[in-house]
Amino acid sequence: MHFPILSGIALASVLAPAIAHPELVDHSKVPRHEVHHLNSRSTGACKVQIEARRQATAAKRGAKARTRREARGVSDSHALSDRSIYETIPNRTCILAPETVWGPYGIDNELHRHDVRESQSGINLYLDIGLIDVETCEPLPDAWLTIWACNATGSYSGFTGIDPDTSDLLSGFEKRTDGTTDDKTFLRGISKTDSEGMTEFLTIFPGYYISRTTHIHVTVQTNVTGKDTSYNQASVQHLGQLFFEEELINSVYQLQPYKDHLSTLNRTTNAEDSLYSTANSDGYSAVVSTALLGHVIADGLVGSITIGVNRSATPAETTGGSVNVVGYLPTASPTAGAQAAAYVIDAEEGYFEKRRKL
Repeated sequence: MHFPILSGIALASVLAPAIAHPELVDHSKVPRHEVHHLNSRSTGACKVQIEARRQATAAKRGAKARTRREARGVSDSHALSDRSIYETIPNRTCILAPETVWGPYGIDNELHRHDVRESQSGINLYLDIGLIDVETCEPLPDAWLTIWACNATGSYSGFTGIDPDTSDLLSGFEKRTDGTTDDKTFLRGISKTDSEGMTEFLTIFPGYYISRTTHIHVTVQTNVTGKDTSYNQASVQHLGQLFFEEELINSVYQLQPYKDHLSTLNRTTNAEDSLYSTANSDGYSAVVSTALLGHVIADGLVGSITIGVNRSATPAETTGGSVNVVGYLPTASPTAGAQAAAYVIDAEEGYFEKRRKL
């Protein structure tokens, strides 16, 4: 059973008049971070190269995928056949997403980790992301991807004091000068691509909040030196969002805790979301394959997507009026020992990131 996942562009920036309601803006009128994708705007531009690599590594990928599935305790034959942790970039999922601007919930210097759930309730989502260098059509190794998303009821870590149904400040919270309300870190993380241009996150299927359809934010940094992945040390070559098919969204949101939130806020659909429409226009193909982890959605989902990155692109700005309402990105302030604990969780879950040389 397969569902397409849609990839697109990141959350639009917040203009000064919208400070009280950072999401209640016309995203189609907000300037976006644009890059030149050379001759690779077509989704088929790198098809031959991807197919060649897929055929050359099919056997190796299959063997490693089975080992990694078993490490996760997925033991019945049906689930093993559907569970796909991709060792190379799937040829059918190449996309070259347009660029955009930062959203109000971006935070710099996230935890290095694979499992970003932190006990958040929801449907597990194994998200396999592949990067393609659009100038060479080759996989892009040693690049760092950051993802962040809201939880099943529409709240972002670091901003749990913002009401997802109104974008107003909740009673009992105060907004700091950097726009945050707390130091929570759930559903955020950064991970490095391997030699095949792949990395994987374990997250949950995201919820939604006022004025936006369901999405996951993503950035790509290709120039990180050592272990310093802060945006002021390593510029961002890709800034975007991942979207999901309506049929899948509606199916997931029939389950708890998503269903409770659905009863409090009518969801903005993909068709109503201006960022979604931009992500699927101008010749871009933003469809990504997904599959059930087991027999039903409640068992979890697997998703894969390939993002085209232009390493020569003008880096995304991280300060100024096009970034967010405060003009700069807050810096994460995890509790002492949080990074070490994240590594332990990854190891216990059966995920060993060989690229992490920290």
